[in-house]
Amino acid sequence: MTAVPREHPEPVDRFAPGTGSGLSAILAVAVPRVRTWAGDGLLALVLSGSHATGEAVWIAHEGRRVSLSDLDLYAVLADEGAARAALRASTRDRVAAHDPALREAGLLAPLEVAFVSSAGLARMPARPGTVELARSGRVLVGEPAFLERLPRWTPEAIDGEERLLLLENRAFELLWAHLTFGPGLAGLRAWHAVLKTALELAASRALMAHELPAGSPARVARARALGAPPGAPSWLEGAWDALEAPWRLALRWRGGQEGPGPEDFRRTWRAVVRAWAALWWAHVAGPDATRDPWTLARSSAARGSLARRLRRSLRPSPDPRAGAGSLGSRLAHAPAGTPLNRLHGVAAVLLLAAAQSPGEPVLPSGAFEALRRLGFASTSSFADAARRALREWGREIPAGAASGGPA
Repeated sequence: MTAVPREHPEPVDRFAPGTGSGLSAILAVAVPRVRTWAGDGLLALVLSGSHATGEAVWIAHEGRRVSLSDLDLYAVLADEGAARAALRASTRDRVAAHDPALREAGLLAPLEVAFVSSAGLARMPARPGTVELARSGRVLVGEPAFLERLPRWTPEAIDGEERLLLLENRAFELLWAHLTFGPGLAGLRAWHAVLKTALELAASRALMAHELPAGSPARVARARALGAPPGAPSWLEGAWDALEAPWRLALRWRGGQEGPGPEDFRRTWRAVVRAWAALWWAHVAGPDATRDPWTLARSSAARGSLARRLRRSLRPSPDPRAGAGSLGSRLAHAPAGTPLNRLHGVAAVLLLAAAQSPGEPVLPSGAFEALRRLGFASTSSFADAARRALREWGREIPAGAASGGPA
């Protein structure tokens, strides 16, 4: 007999500013959609991320209160087959920021749903998201006891590869923000992406010390105390200290401050990019590592055994953020890394180039050569490579995105 899910009230706020009644309106649209995708196999629906912790960003836009923070949900289904079927259903009917019903309800960011089986929930790996889900997840549908099935990982259990992946994923947020910034809502969403990334860098710095404090203020405080990550080259000197201003802006932004002007955006974006580069360097450069950024990016992309790189290249990944290309192309580039790691290497090359550029990002010859070896041979400019990387990663690029930098 199919279990009858039980509804639960809106989550209790954990951090200021609170979620407010706007979340209820968004959930009233999102929850039925997920139910439809899941069919009869839905056992529980769990709210996670910033909307669960109460740290979601809400702003006044066009006379109403709206959220710029992704709505993150975990749908728990009876078995792996049901989870795969629900994923296929959601893929056919993907709901993103432009969905009229969600937008009307107040969500100006994507709806992100992870479909997992009940058994899969119990074996979720040690990742930052798993730690935070166990801390702050809120059961919207089903029995609250479902969260007790989550493994209680501590930050010490999160390995170096997971810490690096968290950082690499943020690179795409920065590239997307650079191409997206403009007047109106586009500028607000790009600004949010940059400030969110600044806070994620604080979390990433804490994870280097095997810590993950609860909440952005505590993570920023711990990152300040830990200081600059070690080992960065001389051209990144002072990059970490310059993150102080974006941190202050990010913590105020969560309280609903105004968006920036173009010059403020450029200055803040570059500061966050340079801090990202310093932290990335500390993750990937050992004591005997090359000091050439382009060689280091290629070396990081090629991490893992050759057998693993070949296996991953033989088949397209079900993850849309895993790179594109024909089988022949994937195999030809397998020595340079798995499709996903090569794509992450491309993003690293682009941000390292931006971190070196005093003005609008440009690609030096070494960066062009690194991109060619990573499978981006036809790239003509920073913006061209960034757009292509975002498309392959599965991130939507708005029509009319800037071709030469923020407008």
